[in-house]
Formats: sequence, C-alpha cells, structure tokens
Amino acid sequence: MRNLFSAIIMLFSSFGSVQALNKVAVTSKEASALLQKDTAIVVLDVRTSDEFKQGHLKGAVNIDILKSDATTKIDSLNHDTTYLVYCRSGHRSGMAVKHMVKSKFKMIYEMSDGFLGWTGNKLPVKK
Repeated sequence: MRNLFSAIIMLFSSFGSVQALNKVAVTSKEASALLQKDTAIVVLDVRTSDEFKQGHLKGAVNIDILKSDATTKIDSLNHDTTYLVYCRSGHRSGMAVKHMVKSKFKMIYEMSDGFLGWTGNKLPVKK
C-alpha cells in the first residue's frame, strides 16, 4: 500500500512540471501567412549578424546561434510568446528550436526552408 501511495504522489507531482509546448515546422509561404494573421509572433533570425544585415524578415530579432552567448540570450526571451525561428536553410534554426524546446518555450514555428525558401518565394525582405 505504501508503494502504491508513493507512486501516486510521484505521478501527480510530475504533472506540475509538464508544460504545454507546441513546435510546428512551416514553410516560408506558411510562415508569411502566419505573420500576416498574427502580428504578435516574434520573428527570431538565428543567422550571423552579417547575414542579417544583407536581408531579413521585417521586425526580426537577430541572435546568432553559433555565438557562445546565444542560449543565454534566447533564455532571456519571454517563454510565453509565440516565435517563428529561421536561419539560412534550416540547420541552425533546428539547433535553436531544440534549445527552446528544452527551455520550455510555449509555441515555436520553425521555418523549414529558411531564408533561402523565403527569398526563393519572392517574399518581402528588409535590409
């Protein structure tokens, strides 16, 4: 009986640490439609600052995922906000999203075709 009671306590205590988390892969066309529909989405560009200066999505925040302080900067962001994360082609954004999932961000869209897909679809770029 004592083991059953302990198991029940552990089960209920684990529910307190479960976070609602959604991670969704989207194409650049889908991302564009999302951004038009929901202006509260924060766009996170995880490319280098030089890549960012050459062109980026309007309103994007730039955190270079390859820098040593990138995860600290990401962790300082509001975990309850919805994010659209992208890089050049999808590899670095995958690294960033993996960290964001571990850090329990609530809603993350990952642009699977990256900035190359965005520009290839002739979507607007800010310089």
